[in-house]
Amino acid sequence: MNQLFKEFNKPTYADWVNQLTKDLKGESDSLIKRVDAIEELSFDSYQHQDSANTKPNPALSNSFVSQTYKNSNAWQNLGTVIVEDCSTANKKALELLNLGATALRFELRSDAINWSDLTKDIQLEFIETTVKINSLSEYEQIQTQLTEENRSQVFFEYDLIANPTLDFDAIAALLKKKQNYFFVANGFGVQQAGATTWQEIAYVLSSAHEIIVQLMDRGLTIDEAAACLHFNVGVGSNYFYEIAKIRAIRILWSKIIETYGVSHACSYNTRITGIVGFTNKSLKDPYTNLLRQTTEAMSLAFAGVHAICVLPYDQASEKGATSLSTRMAVNIPLILQEESYLDKVIDPLSGSYTIEYLTNEIAEKAWNSFQEIENEGGIGAENAQNSLKTTISEKAQLRKSRVAEKSDSLIGINIFPNPVVETNNWKQVDSYLGMPQLILEQSI
Repeated sequence: MNQLFKEFNKPTYADWVNQLTKDLKGESDSLIKRVDAIEELSFDSYQHQDSANTKPNPALSNSFVSQTYKNSNAWQNLGTVIVEDCSTANKKALELLNLGATALRFELRSDAINWSDLTKDIQLEFIETTVKINSLSEYEQIQTQLTEENRSQVFFEYDLIANPTLDFDAIAALLKKKQNYFFVANGFGVQQAGATTWQEIAYVLSSAHEIIVQLMDRGLTIDEAAACLHFNVGVGSNYFYEIAKIRAIRILWSKIIETYGVSHACSYNTRITGIVGFTNKSLKDPYTNLLRQTTEAMSLAFAGVHAICVLPYDQASEKGATSLSTRMAVNIPLILQEESYLDKVIDPLSGSYTIEYLTNEIAEKAWNSFQEIENEGGIGAENAQNSLKTTISEKAQLRKSRVAEKSDSLIGINIFPNPVVETNNWKQVDSYLGMPQLILEQSI
């Protein structure tokens, strides 16, 4: 093989440009350039090892950033259950496990939670279970009902920025005694409101930084504080951007953690759950969602997330999730892992010039945005939060206008309408930090 390469001259960057110019046959080179008005990125659709900014970031030498500490790229297939009635939610959880989910996420929306009824016939010691809670009392109530066998397999999501009423002194005292994933930096919330990749990164970094600072102020070490938080991210339709986004989160979080002088390398770890939501999904042409959900789940898999959660595309509709959409949501990550073998190679796109370029560009924009937030007092400060919400709302409006004008095309939404009339409609959308959830089909 080494002799074979000697038979060919190594093409330079100039050689590439000359050949591409020739292939254009007089057409404008704008055909091979990308200008993204929403992400504010401009780059060539081709990259070469001699292009600017295509070298891997030096921070990737950290094994917890490059993921080389793992022995595979396997992820948890996470099924989410909305808990309003414990008996109904328990049946839903068992259904998801029987369909092939390997982990559960309970989102509590009722004060009347009976943990025994909710987890009846579920062997918690064999699966990861995450519970999205709204108060310290819910955490304490669940903790008292956990056994020693399953306690280490149950984690929590408390969104401090969206719900700042927590008795922080009390939870810090509990977490000092025993660290557990308790806080979540919720990028999914802002992504579903219309945030760009770098706005989402800036938000999760600021949220996570706010949490570790408050925990350290109450006596936890940086290693103990880092062990108490994890990340949720949303995922959009731009395949390479989403892969680069998650790689950038790991790089930048490692950079933040390093400044505090960690004692244990595992503190660099970022437990990231990727959630496939609703922004670009269609109720009028439901079968297009299979392609959108699959490519979005693929980008999460290639980026190396801890868990993939595909929400049924019609979960936020008036009719609710159907058996078909629920099965699709479980099957997509399952097929990608069990039949497409995307779990076999760790960070398979590392070294791709385009991926490295986008990772570096998005990371730089995200870091600048993060520093702006921190200079305004951190994400917990009203001014910083309002500034970020304003810029996200502007991006959401730009997304809507581009779809309305057909500058961005979504099959079944603004082009090639489904000839079969579907009667399902979106429910009134949720909001996050006062920003409405962006569903493009609903906006036009």
